[in-house]
Amino acid sequence: MNAKKLECFDGDDDSVGDKPSLSFLDLAAIRQLLDSETGATTCPSCNMPFDKGKKRKLIDTCGHERCYSCMFRNEACPLCARNSQGRRQVMERYTPSPQRQDDWQSPMRLPKPPKQPSNLAQSCPTPPHTRRRFFLSPKSLRSPFGQRARHSHDNHVPLSGLPEEGPRSAAWHSLVFNKIRSLWSTHSSVPQGLNQLTDDEGGHVKQPGYESRRQNDLYMRLGLLLGERRGRNKARDSCTSLASLDAHTIASHNTSPVSTLTGSSEVDAATPLGRDSLGSLASMSLSAASNCSSSSPGSRRHSVNALQSGRSEELTRMSSGFFKGRKTAARRSARVSSKQSSTSSELKKVHPTPQLTLRPLFFEVPSSDSHAYYAGRQWLIRDMEKALESSSSGILVSGCPGTGKTALILQLVEYSCFGRKRNYEYEELREQSDIREMLPEEMTAGMFTHLASHVVAYHFCQADNNSTCLVGELVHSLAAQLCQAPRLQSYREYLLSEPHLLACLSLKECISDPDLAFMRGIIEPLVILRRNGSIDTSNSIILVDGLCEAEYHRPDHGHTIASFLARHVAEMPTWLKVVATVRTQFLELTKQLPYSRLSLDESDNVNKDLLEYFNARVQAAPIIETNIKSSTGKSEGVHNSALKFAQYILHLSQGSFLFLKLILDLVERSHIVVKSTNYKVVPISLAQIFLLQFNLRFPTVQSFEKVTHILSVCLAALYPLTLVEIYYSVNSLLVDTFLPWDEFRHRFDSLEDFLVKRIDNTYMFFHPSFREWLIRRDDAESPKFLCDLRAGHCGIAFRLSRVQAPLDSEKTMELGHHILKAHMYRNLGPAQLGLCPRDLQAMMVATSSANVGESIANLRNIYTPNVKVSRLMLLAGGSPNQITECLGNAPLLCMYAYQGILSMVALLLEFGADLEMTNSQGCSSLSLACQRGHTDVARRLIAAGASLSHTDTAEQTPLVHAAKNGHRDTVIYLLGCQTGRGDRNSIDIDGGNIEQLVPGSRHALIGAAQNGHLDIVEYLLDTAELIPDGICPVTGETALTAACSAGNAAIADALLIRGATPYSLNARQLSPLALAAKNGRTALVLRLLDSGADVMGSGGKCPLILAAAEGHADVVEMLLQQGADPDAIDADGVSPLGWACLRSRIPTVVVLLDRGATIDQPDGNGRTPLGLACGGSAELVEILLERGASLERVDHSGLRPLDRAIGQRNLQVVNCFLRKGAKLGPTTWVMASGKPEFMLILLNKLLEDGNMLYRKNRPSEAAHRYQYALKKVNPLISDEGLTTATTQPVPQEHVSAFVQLKTNLLLNLSRCKRKLNEPSEALDLAARASVLRPNAFECAYAMARAILALNKPSEALPHARRALLLAPPTDLSAVRTLKALQQEILTRINAGTHSLNGDTRSLRNFDTISLNMP
Repeated sequence: MNAKKLECFDGDDDSVGDKPSLSFLDLAAIRQLLDSETGATTCPSCNMPFDKGKKRKLIDTCGHERCYSCMFRNEACPLCARNSQGRRQVMERYTPSPQRQDDWQSPMRLPKPPKQPSNLAQSCPTPPHTRRRFFLSPKSLRSPFGQRARHSHDNHVPLSGLPEEGPRSAAWHSLVFNKIRSLWSTHSSVPQGLNQLTDDEGGHVKQPGYESRRQNDLYMRLGLLLGERRGRNKARDSCTSLASLDAHTIASHNTSPVSTLTGSSEVDAATPLGRDSLGSLASMSLSAASNCSSSSPGSRRHSVNALQSGRSEELTRMSSGFFKGRKTAARRSARVSSKQSSTSSELKKVHPTPQLTLRPLFFEVPSSDSHAYYAGRQWLIRDMEKALESSSSGILVSGCPGTGKTALILQLVEYSCFGRKRNYEYEELREQSDIREMLPEEMTAGMFTHLASHVVAYHFCQADNNSTCLVGELVHSLAAQLCQAPRLQSYREYLLSEPHLLACLSLKECISDPDLAFMRGIIEPLVILRRNGSIDTSNSIILVDGLCEAEYHRPDHGHTIASFLARHVAEMPTWLKVVATVRTQFLELTKQLPYSRLSLDESDNVNKDLLEYFNARVQAAPIIETNIKSSTGKSEGVHNSALKFAQYILHLSQGSFLFLKLILDLVERSHIVVKSTNYKVVPISLAQIFLLQFNLRFPTVQSFEKVTHILSVCLAALYPLTLVEIYYSVNSLLVDTFLPWDEFRHRFDSLEDFLVKRIDNTYMFFHPSFREWLIRRDDAESPKFLCDLRAGHCGIAFRLSRVQAPLDSEKTMELGHHILKAHMYRNLGPAQLGLCPRDLQAMMVATSSANVGESIANLRNIYTPNVKVSRLMLLAGGSPNQITECLGNAPLLCMYAYQGILSMVALLLEFGADLEMTNSQGCSSLSLACQRGHTDVARRLIAAGASLSHTDTAEQTPLVHAAKNGHRDTVIYLLGCQTGRGDRNSIDIDGGNIEQLVPGSRHALIGAAQNGHLDIVEYLLDTAELIPDGICPVTGETALTAACSAGNAAIADALLIRGATPYSLNARQLSPLALAAKNGRTALVLRLLDSGADVMGSGGKCPLILAAAEGHADVVEMLLQQGADPDAIDADGVSPLGWACLRSRIPTVVVLLDRGATIDQPDGNGRTPLGLACGGSAELVEILLERGASLERVDHSGLRPLDRAIGQRNLQVVNCFLRKGAKLGPTTWVMASGKPEFMLILLNKLLEDGNMLYRKNRPSEAAHRYQYALKKVNPLISDEGLTTATTQPVPQEHVSAFVQLKTNLLLNLSRCKRKLNEPSEALDLAARASVLRPNAFECAYAMARAILALNKPSEALPHARRALLLAPPTDLSAVRTLKALQQEILTRINAGTHSLNGDTRSLRNFDTISLNMP
C-alpha cells in the first residue's frame, strides 16, 4: 500500500485567543464527531470514482479521502479550501515545514508528536521472506493498550491530536479520528489507503523526496534496510541477545532455537541480526510488536501474541542492531497484499501442518551500556556443575543487589539454544590447542557453553513487568520454550499428537489451574518420554531469575512463583533441574526450596572476578587510569595508584558488580577525578552513586521537578510503557498548561541513562535497585530525589479514563488499581468534594468502563482476585451476580465459593449477591463450597441464608457433596446446622428420624461409602445414628452394596459390624456378594461369606455367573469351594461356563470344567458353550473340543457351531472346526454366502476331501466331492474366468484364487473320470480347465492324457509337447514325467497300436495337484 506521511497542522498566529477551552474536549463531543464521519465514493478533486488503480482511495493529511493521482500531483484539497473560513492550513505532504514553538504552548491543543530521528537503528540486511514484517499495511496497526470490544469502536477516544482552533463543530478533522482508529482500535480496521505511519517515538515518518523514495523502494524490494551509525548511540539501548539467524537455520525444522526466539517458524523469523549489543532475551515473534494488555489471556502485552499487532515503528527493530537514522517510506499496494495473502492461504490449504498455539513471554533485560564486559565466574560454573550432578533438584543462587545474578542467567541463555552465542565451538577449540594456552575469556565462554547446552527454558521475573511475575504466564511460557528446545523435540511432537494437552496448556487453562496445567501438560509428558527413551539421559535445566521480584506482585489469593516451585519440587523429575536466583535479603521466601545454595556475596572468588572486571575496564578505557592518578606530591606510579583505588572500591562494593561498574563509569566520564589517596569524592554505596548521578544531572530542584512526573509514571506502571503512553500520562497531571512534545522529549532525554528502551519500544529502568532507590530510602540515606508514586498512579489513571475510554475488562481493572494506589481524594471529605471520595472513585470507573460487571468476571480476577479493586468495581455499578464463562457459566459467588476465597465471598454478599443462583449443573454456591471442603465459606454462606436443602440436577444436596468428597468437618458442620446442634460429638434427633430431619443424609452415607471415606461413614452411623440398611431413592444402592461395588473392604466391614444385612439387595436386585464377585474383590467376598451371605445371591443375580462373566477365576474357585452350583443359570438360561465362553475367559473356563461344569449345557436358545465361544479365540474352542464338546449340536435356530463361526467371520475358529471334521450343511453355505474368504475355505475343504478319497482309491466318492464343489463355484466364476452377475459378486482381489480353485477342481474331476473309464467327460473337463488357465502345463498334460485315453495318440502328441514347453525347467520331476508321456505317445504312434501297453503307474499325474487354500 502506498503510504503518505502526515504532518502537523499549524494554526494562525492571530487565532490563539479564539481557541476553545478544554471544557469542550469531552467524551461526548469526540463520540459525536466520530459517529458523523462518513466515507465518499468519489474523489473531491477530480470527481472521479475511486478504483483499485491510480484512482485508488488514500487519506490525505487533512483526513479527507482523495485519489492517488490528485495527491501525487500535490493538488490542494478542495474540501479544506471550502471549509477553511479564514484559517491558514499548512498541508505539506512530502517536506516538513517549521512549526511555531509558541503554538505548542497552548493548553487548548494536544499537539501531534513530531518525528524524532531514531538513535537505536542500525543497518541490518533483511531477507525477502521477512521483509513483510517490517513493512505492513496500516490494516495491521493495532492498539498498544490491549484488546477492545467491537461495539465500542465508534465511541473510542484516541491518544492523538486535539483540535487546533475554530468552532466546536469544525475543530475536529478526519486526521484525528483516523489516527484514533490506527492507534487505539484493536479490532477495527484502518480505512484502506490510510497513509499514516508513526515512528518509534510517536511522531510521524516524513515522506522523502521522489528520488529518495524510489531508492528506498528499491532497497525495500531487495530486502535491505540501510542505515549509518552517526556517532555514539545516545539512545537508551537494551541489553539484547537475539541470535543472528544463520542462513542454514532457515531450512531447519520448527523446533530449533530460532523458533524460541521468534515464537513462530524459522521460515518466518530467520533474519540476520546485528551483533553490537549484549543481547535481548526475547522469546518473541519478530513479525511485529504491540502494546497489548499485559494480563489478557488472549493477548499478553509482552508475549509473542502481543508482539504481532503493533504500529509500524515497532516493527522496524529486531535486535540491538536496529536501523539507525532510517526514514524509510513504507508504501505497499493493497492489491499486492491481498494477492500475497490469498496465495499463502491457498498454500496452507494444500499443505496443512499442525501448529503449536503456545507462545512464550517476551523478556528483555535492560542495560544502559551497549558494550558490557562479563568477567570471571569460572568458579561459579564449576560449583554449579557439581551441584547439578548431585541428587539436588536445583540450585539457588543468592546475592545482594548488583552482584550479577541476572547477568549470570543472561549469559547462560546467551550460550544456550535460545541465544546468539549458541554456536560457540568450545570442544573444537580444546582439540586444536592446549587448554593451558587458552585465553581466560575463551575458557569462560567454553564453560558457559557446556553448561548452557542443557538449558531447555528460562524465565525472568521483573517487578516492573507484571506479566513476568504471574504463575499462569510462567507455566504457559515454559511449555512454549520446552517445545522449542532442540533436545526436547519429542516433547513438541508429543503435544502435537495430543490436542487435549495443548488445550490444557492454553493461557486460559494455565491461569485458571496452573497446578493442573504444569503437571498434566509439562511434568507427566516429560516423565513418559524419558521413560520411553525419547529424551536423552543427561540433565536439563530451567532458568528462573529474580524470584524475589515476583513477590512485588503477590496476589491476594494464590501462589507466587517461589511458592509454586516449592509446591511442585517433589513432583518434578530428578533430571529436570531448576537454577533460580534471589536476593540475599529475601532468602526467607525460598526456605521451602530444597535446592543447593550458592552465594555471590563478598568472597575471595568474587573479589577476583571484580578485579578481573576492573582490569578489563581500565585496559579498554585508559582515561580511567588517568583520572585515578593521585597528586599527593609523592612519587608514585600510575599503576600503583590504580591498584590502591581498585582495592578500595572492591572493599566498598561488597561483591557488587553494579557498584564497581557505576564507579568506573563516573571515572571514565571524568565525573569523578581522584586527586588524593583518601578517596573522599568516591561514593561508598549504590544509593550515593545514584544521588551523585542525579545531582550531576539535576543540579536544582526545578530541574528535577521537570522529570519527576516522568519517573513517577514509569514507577507506577504495571508494565513497561511506550513513549506515547508516558507522554499522555504526564500531560494528564497538568492542569493549567500542556507540555509540548519537544519539551517532553527534551526532558525525557535527560533520563536516557536511567530509562532503557526495549525492542517493543517500551521503557524500563536500567536496574531494579535504582527503581527501589527512587521509591524508598533507608533511615541514614538522603530523601532527596524521592518520587511520589501517587502522582504516577494518578497520571496513568487519568490517561486511561480520559483518553482510552471506554475501557475493556482488563483496562478497567488496571484503572481501578491505579485509582486506589493514587489515593486521589485523601484527606478530603464531602464538604470539600460534594461527594465522598469512594463515590467519586466509583464514578470515575463507571464513566470510563465499557462494562464494569465484565471487569469483575475477568478470568484473572476470578482465579487470582484483587479484593480492593473488586470492591471498587462493585461500587461503580458492577453486578455481584455477574455470570462467568467458567465452571458451567457459574455466577461470581459460585466461583469464589468453589475456590474458597472467603474475602471475595464476603464482598459479594455485602453487595447483595443472590445465594441461590446456580451454574448449568444446578450447583449453588453452598454446594460448590461443600464440594471443595471450604467450611469457612460454607459457614459464611449459611449465615447469610443459603439453603441447606438445595439440590442440583443430580439431586445432590450440599451435605452429599461434602460426604462424597471426604470433607468430614464440613459434614459435621452441615449436620449441626440442620439438626440445630453444633456439638460434633453428639446430635440429638429428639426422637425423630434423621433422614426426615436432614434431607440427603442417606444419599450422603451412600456417597461416602462408595468413595471410601471411612471416617464420614462411621460418623454418620455412630453420631448421626443413621440405619446402615436402606436403599437410597436417588442412587438405588444400599451402603453395603455401594461399598462392595467400589471394593472398599474396610467400609464394608464397618457396616457389617454395625448391623448391615449381608444379603440385602439394591434396586437392581444385586446382593453385596454379587457386586463384590463381579468386581473381583476376593477378600471382600470371603468377608461376606463369613458374615452369612448367600453364595447363590439370595434371590438376585448369581454371584458365580457374574464372577465368571468378568473372568475372576480366583473368585469363581472360591465360590465353588463354598458350594456354588457350577451349572446355575440366569434368567436367559446361560450357565457360568456359557458366560465365560461368551467373553473368552479361558482361565475361568478351565476352572469351571475342572469343577464339573456341564460342557454341553444349552441356554434358553439352545446354544451350547461351544456355540457361544465361536466369537472368541481358537484356543478356547480347542480346549472345549478336547474336553468333549459336541461339534454338530444344533441350536433352536438350526445353527451349528461352524455356522455361528462363519456368521461371526472368525476365520481361526472356522479353520479349527474344519480341521476337527465339521460337516458342511446347507446352513453352512447360506451363512458363507457373500463372504468370499469363507467360500474359499469351504470349497478348499471339499477339494481336500476329494483328494483324500482319490488317494484311498475311491474315485467315485471323490468325483462326487468335486462335482459338489463345482456346483458351488460355478455361480461365482464362469468358465472364462470372469465373475458372474450375481447379487454378491466376488471381489476382484479374490478372483484369481477362485479361478485357481476351479481349475484344480476340473483337473481332479477329469482324473476321476479317466479312472472311471469316462474319457469323453474327462476331455471336456480338461478343455474347460484349459480355457481358465491356457498357459498351465497341468491343463495341457490333462488334455494329452484324456485324448490318449480315447486312443488318439496323434492328437495327444501336440498337447504333450506343449505341456513340456510350459513346464518349468526347474521342476525336474515334472519334466521327466512329461518326456516319458511324450515318449509313450510316440511309441504308440509308431507301433500303430490303440491299446495302452506297458506299466504307466510310475508316471506322475500332474492333474492331481490341487490348490489347498490357506
